[in-house]
Amino acid sequence: MIGARPRLAPMTWALVALILALGSPTAAQGPAQSAAPSPVVVPGVDALLADPGILRGKRIGLVTHQAGLTADGRLTSEALAKASGLQVTALFAPEHGIDGTLDAGEAVPTLSSRTPIYSLYGLVFQPTRPMLARVDVLVVDLQDVGVRPFTYTSTMANVMSAARQMGKPVVILDRPNPIGGVIVDGPVLEPEFRSFIGPHPIPYVFGMTIGELAQLYNKEFDIGAALTVVPMRGWKRGMTWADTALPWANPSPGITYPEAPYYYAATGPVDGTNVWNGVATESRFQVMLASWINGPVLAERLNKYNLPGVRFSASAVPYPHTGEPWHGVRFHITDPATFRPSATSIYVLAEIRRLHPDKFAFKQPRRGPFLFDLVWGTKAVRLALSRGDAAPAIIAQWQPGLERFQKLREPHLLYR
Repeated sequence: MIGARPRLAPMTWALVALILALGSPTAAQGPAQSAAPSPVVVPGVDALLADPGILRGKRIGLVTHQAGLTADGRLTSEALAKASGLQVTALFAPEHGIDGTLDAGEAVPTLSSRTPIYSLYGLVFQPTRPMLARVDVLVVDLQDVGVRPFTYTSTMANVMSAARQMGKPVVILDRPNPIGGVIVDGPVLEPEFRSFIGPHPIPYVFGMTIGELAQLYNKEFDIGAALTVVPMRGWKRGMTWADTALPWANPSPGITYPEAPYYYAATGPVDGTNVWNGVATESRFQVMLASWINGPVLAERLNKYNLPGVRFSASAVPYPHTGEPWHGVRFHITDPATFRPSATSIYVLAEIRRLHPDKFAFKQPRRGPFLFDLVWGTKAVRLALSRGDAAPAIIAQWQPGLERFQKLREPHLLYR
């Protein structure tokens, strides 16, 4: 669901592996610290480095990427490798690779170096016994974006399952959810639609940090790993990324600024339709477009609903493959605290279907379920849109599931 980026040449990958293995300071990411305010949130990795006793004397397998950063902008892989008494013996890369440059869905290679970098997105999706032969404990530091189909939480769940099977403890280094910890929106995934983009029954937008979600997965969905979550200090559920004052690094090629997860949460689900969300352009995830949409009329109709936290304007963006302008609406998020991504998405799709009933369509699968159903975690949304149901009726269908989830997650929340 994320736009294409150039593939790195093999020599570049070898250099990436060498840099990460040696912990070179050139690998650090984030803005110059002299120009940035002091962070008010201490990520899990910094809390661990202040008291690393649980990892001393153990061979560490680190699951991370370029957005795993300390508060001062160092890569977690670098910081742990340089910490006294700690030994990183293996790295594990999720989707998009250890440096976050690979396209969505593109297989991540395993790289050989002094410290091997094993792929968890390619031939295998969880650590194998040979990969863990030189590992005593698995440490996970991944920057998630708070949306179920974004696969870093799936990788975390797989790592926890493999660790339990092989008797290895797991340590999750917690970090902020860019969407915050308040918004819970969209349908809860139904069992028949379980997949790598939705392994467990949580809502589309789940309002939890990766550490909180790890605790929920471990207890409520019977993973049963020997789990330790190292919490952040100073994070509150209503915080935006700007509130944290932490350095930002793109967690994937398409999430290129701190507010992007809000837009991704709202427009990502159109991938299973013939509507386009601007991927592979500078407007990625900020628009819903097609060659046949009447943008001004759609924007006018949507703005009459006065949906919380968002306004719409007519927009046109050249479609990358043809250069032909595609028309529709641009989202303008005005209040992240009240914005509801999934509900907003339904209003837009329902209005597009109402305006253009003969044009709007779902992509037919060659086999298996509709992609739209896998993304939403249910077929109910597709069937309701196909019938022409009104947006409030569609949204009302998922409210009982959200209420049950809110109760389920409550014991696992680490922050208020």
